[in-house]
Amino acid sequence: MSVLRRISDIVSANVNSALDKMENPEKMIDLSIRELEAAILKMRTDLREKSSESRENDSLIKELKDAIERWRKRAELAAEKDEDDMAREALLEKRKTEEKLKTAEENKRILENIIGATKENLADAEEKLKEMKESASALKARARLAKDRMEVNKAASKNSNADYIRRLEEMKMKIEKWESLADISQNDIKSDRQKSFEDLERENEIEKELEELKRGIKANEKK
Repeated sequence: MSVLRRISDIVSANVNSALDKMENPEKMIDLSIRELEAAILKMRTDLREKSSESRENDSLIKELKDAIERWRKRAELAAEKDEDDMAREALLEKRKTEEKLKTAEENKRILENIIGATKENLADAEEKLKEMKESASALKARARLAKDRMEVNKAASKNSNADYIRRLEEMKMKIEKWESLADISQNDIKSDRQKSFEDLERENEIEKELEELKRGIKANEKK
């Protein structure tokens, strides 16, 4: 659900509440404007926080790249000295750091998407607030008219089956959520079973990388 949709829901909920309770629609519209202003303030706060988080993540990416290069050089040095155990350890740390880098780069992509969407929603909300303030008088007149129409249609709406349909939809969503959680649990079990095989594959990859590194060193020595 977009921010503007939520904003629209806030306005509609407040006006409908005013109509149902026979309250002053004009006051409720003013309240809706204040709530929209509060929503905009929250979006600005969220944007600052995500921007700060993005800068920190960028620093982390740089640190991880530097660390990968250090472990690569250490592995090469150890291999030159025929310290195979140390070379393996360095290659393993290099591989772990590369995995952390992948996570950080994925976080960067996610944060960029969030920041972009927040900026767009903020601009839309600010424009909507401007429009609401400019058309407040017309909105209040429409609210008064809606109040009169609600009174006329109130009896007919009592027999509506909308609540029944809504409850069925809510139950359907809950069931789908439970099914999703069950699938996630099953996937976790499968992941644990595969963990030992992944460790073996990682060790095999490191051994291959070590052999390639040593062949490169020997080739350089012959030159």
